[in-house]
Amino acid sequence: MQTTAVRYLVRPMDLGDISQVMEIERDSFPSSWPATAFKREIRHNRLARYLVAVEQTVQEGETQEGEPDPTPPSAQPLSPPRLGRWLTELRRLFGSEEEPEPADHSEPVIGFMGVWLMVDEAHIVTIAVRDGYRRRGVGELLLIAAIELALMNERGAVTLECRISNDAAIALYEKYGFQRLGIRPRYYSDNGEDAVIMTAERIDLAPHRALFRQLKAEHGQRFGNYQFDFF
Repeated sequence: MQTTAVRYLVRPMDLGDISQVMEIERDSFPSSWPATAFKREIRHNRLARYLVAVEQTVQEGETQEGEPDPTPPSAQPLSPPRLGRWLTELRRLFGSEEEPEPADHSEPVIGFMGVWLMVDEAHIVTIAVRDGYRRRGVGELLLIAAIELALMNERGAVTLECRISNDAAIALYEKYGFQRLGIRPRYYSDNGEDAVIMTAERIDLAPHRALFRQLKAEHGQRFGNYQFDFF
């Protein structure tokens, strides 16, 4: 017998997500980006990779043949990239003319994340989670996705800035091997707060990969069903 379950899917952000991303952006940050900034990042910034976490309802408990599925939800095989996302990436790389903006997606966006793939590092530009979905592992899931992006693009380090007062975020980053390397004084324009510079170095080497695998497994055991669709 099939049962209904909720799954978090992390996939590339596209223009149809921006209205929901803006809701999360305005709710999460005192000074938010305009929608045009996200459109510019998606369409024109070849260094940028933006992902969204969306909530989906899925049927579990049976395979197509009617037999129970023995594979745990968090270990389900990755679905293949959709053709539309390949075309979007080709337009990004080769600068083809802009296509008409798509309609807004109906599936609920519950968080988003942006990374710039620099020469030798991946820099996390932003991570935000919708109010009502915080403390459910969504922010950690997006951090895992950022590290996966860095590894699949052969970047050996991940960097970010974090508000010096955000103890919970700093603790999460340190759990994943980030270290505090310095301070950017008065980095945040809304209140002049300092930013902590944090870096996870040599993520491609065996010690960090082992830690990453362990933390991913622990996250899956605690929060359950999720899938990545950006490989």
